[in-house]
Amino acid sequence: MPQTSHFDNGPHLLEGRKARLTINTAWLIKLRWVAAFGQWITIATAMFLLGIEIRWQPLASIIFLTASSNLLLTYLFESLRSRDLKSLTAWETLLFAVMLMDLGFLTAMLYFTGGITNPFAVFYLVNLALAAIVLTPKNTGILALVTVGCIGLLLLASYPFEVLGSWQIENLAASTIPVHVLLAGTSVALVTCAMVVVYFTTRLNVELQRKEASLRLNEMKQARSEKLEALGTLAAGAAHELSTPLATIAVVAKEVQRELAQVEVATEIKEDISLIRSELDRCRAILDQMSTDAGQATGEPIVRFTAGKLLEEVTERIDIQLRSRIKVDRNIPEVEINAPLHLLSQAIRGLVKNALDATPAKESIHLNLGSTKDSLIVSIRDRGAGMPPHILARIGEPFFTTKEPGSGTGLGVFLAKNVVEKLGGDVNIDSIPEQGTTVIVRIPRIAPTNNEKTPPNSRGD
Repeated sequence: MPQTSHFDNGPHLLEGRKARLTINTAWLIKLRWVAAFGQWITIATAMFLLGIEIRWQPLASIIFLTASSNLLLTYLFESLRSRDLKSLTAWETLLFAVMLMDLGFLTAMLYFTGGITNPFAVFYLVNLALAAIVLTPKNTGILALVTVGCIGLLLLASYPFEVLGSWQIENLAASTIPVHVLLAGTSVALVTCAMVVVYFTTRLNVELQRKEASLRLNEMKQARSEKLEALGTLAAGAAHELSTPLATIAVVAKEVQRELAQVEVATEIKEDISLIRSELDRCRAILDQMSTDAGQATGEPIVRFTAGKLLEEVTERIDIQLRSRIKVDRNIPEVEINAPLHLLSQAIRGLVKNALDATPAKESIHLNLGSTKDSLIVSIRDRGAGMPPHILARIGEPFFTTKEPGSGTGLGVFLAKNVVEKLGGDVNIDSIPEQGTTVIVRIPRIAPTNNEKTPPNSRGD
């Protein structure tokens, strides 16, 4: 069964690709309608105004096929746009097929109107430039090669057109006028221009897409950072405003409990007072957790420490009963990182606790540390029920949790991602329904000096 990775899938990249495909397809449909009407007008002008004799029957058939295929493309476009596509390959393949078909239509029309001598042969360049913007680089390259083949076919054979003459390759050798030189040079220039247009337009399109993806990613990071600051302010304000009334209620409840201990009252009343005390403690714990999870420790200084120290900080603050369920690979890489120790260990501890909560009580989770030449790798694998794609897509949103109501604040993954990404790392989550979830945390490591060597037990996940 294939794995589903929320962070690897890059939802911001998929959304950007879908937005571009939507715009490009809409404009392609409009341009094809313009081309069909323009072809009708050109044929009518040549026949009725200029008196040029044209075989209009095959040309009319080609225009009819263009219009019919455009109606089908419009229908398929609306169908694809309404779907929540996780892969856009089918859409991109459809556009490639449409532009390949348009290339065939253009070649057929040129064949019946003089071949490569027809001035409208320059529209090959228009077709290629449009393909470089709309299609993927691979499909654009294929279309460019097919275009060169079409130009070659028109040089070999085309239907004679009296106004332009018949300049085919077999006639060029016997020709005594220099027009064939111009024709051959024009053909070579056309192919050369096609390659140049494809290359530079494709490069420009790829760079624009890369910049767009980077911009979207930065916007998401900025929005997440603003959410974190807002959550910190909200949590601090809530803790401050609620601490006094909660303390008052706690004092009153304690006094009532003390008075009731001296008199005969129903057991249910004593249990209710005890419940009030326990719920008050729970409210205080939730407020403290929100304040911590929302990043109140972000002012912690950056320090240098080892992977072993980080592992110790993560595990030592977990309850002893839960700690026994964590299988740790003691083959720890000897690498160092620069980070706020307590904040980073708290973020990873939250991920470990999530894994423990998702795993059945009698099962264990695996916590492994490895390294590459650039990063420290922390791997957390549970044996829970896993998550379907629609749930996995929301993991990392503030206050979103799959736990029972009251069992979590939904800030653990959100905090971990913010802390790790601010350090230049990333958090990847892979989940397979009914098999479990694996979280991979990559943290930039300190590069070893010349007299240091990467330990042989360093491993990369």
